[in-house]
Amino acid sequence: MRPLQAIMSDNRRYLIFRLVFFFIQMPVAVLMPYFFLHLREVAGMTIPQISYVSMVTGVAILLTQQGWGYLADVHISKRRLIWINSLLASLVFLAIAPFRSFGAILVGFFIYQILNTPIVQLLHGFLFIHPNSHHRFGLLRAWGSLGFVVANIGIGFAADKITGGNIGFIFPLMAILSMTGASLLMLLPELPPMTGTRPTFMQVQSFFFRRPEVAAFLGVVLLYQAAHSFSYTVQSFLMRDMGADKGIVGMSYSLAALMELPFFFAANRILRRFGELRVIAFAAVVQAIRWMLVWNATGPGEVVLISSLHGITFGCFYVSAVSYMNRHAGPQYKASAQTLVALAYFGVAQLAGNFLGGMVAGDGWVARVVAGMVTFIGLADRGPLRNLYIFSAALALLAAVFAMLLLRHENRANARLSTCT
Repeated sequence: MRPLQAIMSDNRRYLIFRLVFFFIQMPVAVLMPYFFLHLREVAGMTIPQISYVSMVTGVAILLTQQGWGYLADVHISKRRLIWINSLLASLVFLAIAPFRSFGAILVGFFIYQILNTPIVQLLHGFLFIHPNSHHRFGLLRAWGSLGFVVANIGIGFAADKITGGNIGFIFPLMAILSMTGASLLMLLPELPPMTGTRPTFMQVQSFFFRRPEVAAFLGVVLLYQAAHSFSYTVQSFLMRDMGADKGIVGMSYSLAALMELPFFFAANRILRRFGELRVIAFAAVVQAIRWMLVWNATGPGEVVLISSLHGITFGCFYVSAVSYMNRHAGPQYKASAQTLVALAYFGVAQLAGNFLGGMVAGDGWVARVVAGMVTFIGLADRGPLRNLYIFSAALALLAAVFAMLLLRHENRANARLSTCT
């Protein structure tokens, strides 16, 4: 079998990878924030209802993500699976466009996310089968952030200046962007799936979970993202309540993505110097500061400026999580390692974060308890939506503590190993 580097030159390969990351990340800008604004302003959903719609992403990942990773590592071509999923997800998203019923949107979005959520993680797994590709991940992910920025600014401009505020065009746009990225991916070479005796699904999962450090790390990921997921989603609602138009809302998300770029470009150097767990602990502390600043913001312009911290709170964290799991994947389970990150990060954590976030930002007993805690620590009760950011800041600080505890455990284990050898 010819090695991948002999099939296509590095220059051509990574040029195509840049374009793939650019286009495949663009649909995220459709969802965040424009699809959720569509749910609130066109479908007329309440914040708790939107939290349930967002929460089905976590359910879809929880139920299916490792199955997709297993298929891609053991049975099916990764690039072919990405193309098929992109096509089917695009068709389902188009079908959701006319829905106004909460139940219909909930079911439709759930089916869409079953198909859509593995795409980026499978792309990462596909990338890591290429020689020395882990050194290039940050740079390639930066191209993904550029794609997000271009799409976000473009959609906001079109909505405010061309369509008179109508964002119905996001549904066909999603299909065009998704299929462009997936089709470019088909130009790249790939090793065939395993032959001979193939491991079972449970054997692949036990490869990871029999390692205590991996299980503990996934717990850190869960806490971190539970603090981040719903707070970031409903930031657009807070800005709209402050009087921001869709262009300003889009600008906040675009600035956030732009600020990821320097951290993605420098990711390899940062991780070599500090290690994944130190970077994650630092990002968690910055996330807590970020949400406290949002809680205290008095206008949409302040929220836009605060979004510049997203480069640290997402960029630094995400490359660290991907790198940590890739190191623990071995050569054969690259896709499963990345879908496992997604299972914790976008699955369990998003499920928990959206459920708790919806209750904190709602009008029930949980919101009243959090309001009482906010006043108990000497802060002003500024309403359920604002109080959500105090709650999220506390979760982020807890993630920082656990990351440092895991780092101390790993350092002690390495010291014992060095003594024995």
